[in-house]
Amino acid sequence: MHPREKASLYHELSQLVRSGTPFPKAIGKLASFTHGPAHAGLAAITAALNRGASVSESLALGSPLIAPLEAGIFAAGDRAGRLETSLDHVSGYYSAVAEARGRIRSRLAYPLFVLHFAFIALSLPVIFAPDGGIGAFFRALGIAIGGLWFAIFGGGALIRLLLASAEHQAAPDRFLRALPLFGKLRRAFALSRFCTAYHLQLEAGVNVLASLESAAGASGSAILRGAVARGLPSVRSGGQVGAALAQTGDFPEPFIRAFAVGEESGELDRELQRIGEAYRTAAMSRLETIAEWVPKLLYVAIMAYIGWRIVGFYAGRMRDMQELMKQ
Repeated sequence: MHPREKASLYHELSQLVRSGTPFPKAIGKLASFTHGPAHAGLAAITAALNRGASVSESLALGSPLIAPLEAGIFAAGDRAGRLETSLDHVSGYYSAVAEARGRIRSRLAYPLFVLHFAFIALSLPVIFAPDGGIGAFFRALGIAIGGLWFAIFGGGALIRLLLASAEHQAAPDRFLRALPLFGKLRRAFALSRFCTAYHLQLEAGVNVLASLESAAGASGSAILRGAVARGLPSVRSGGQVGAALAQTGDFPEPFIRAFAVGEESGELDRELQRIGEAYRTAAMSRLETIAEWVPKLLYVAIMAYIGWRIVGFYAGRMRDMQELMKQ
């Protein structure tokens, strides 16, 4: 589903749950007015609920409508008795992604048009080449435009594969974190989800170990999952959670400091809510920056490529003329 459709679906489901509508009835209500892949996902969730599965287990069966990352966040909210809060959180995330994606696409329309026009202009000399002609022109144009869209779709598929792998494997997660702009965006979203899920568990009185594991799963980050797994033995032996997470080295210093202050002051739930919102705000700000600058940078790259091709074309013609003059 398009991110905007997902945002709308989760918002509507949150509204129904918040109004007191039983979750199975809320899912069935939305399924009756939904078509396509979303209907299939909602139907699978309804069938699981009718078999007696829990909300968390049912949501996990809603793939591909409900991605594993979303299922983890919803499971944390359901366990805490705050499913509507987790639905709102994911709805807000997809709404921001949809808005940023729309801005990027609208701003890329003109550069892509210019690039297609440049492919046409740069392929025209093929018509007048000794071994050229109209057929050669269309072949050259097809190769250029086909290669462009192959790169676009191939790059998109690779990014989706990396994102899926990064939820469970540390290597792709670290690679994504190392990317300029995008890496910090991903980490901020992961920390925001971790804080939100952990905060929900604490409010519901869930034990610390289960809360940590649930928050790590909801983060969608293999790095944070691994850090929590390494810190759990220390917590089981009576150590503080903040100190255990600090020893892993995978949580940023501001997070560890705020976490330790919350534990010491007895107001960890408030601190988690505060820093979770701070990371979410930072992520949204970075998302806006990416939506603003990525099209501009791509436009500059496209113009540089066109300039390079034009210079290369005329340089070749100059060399040909010099060779003719020597003969």
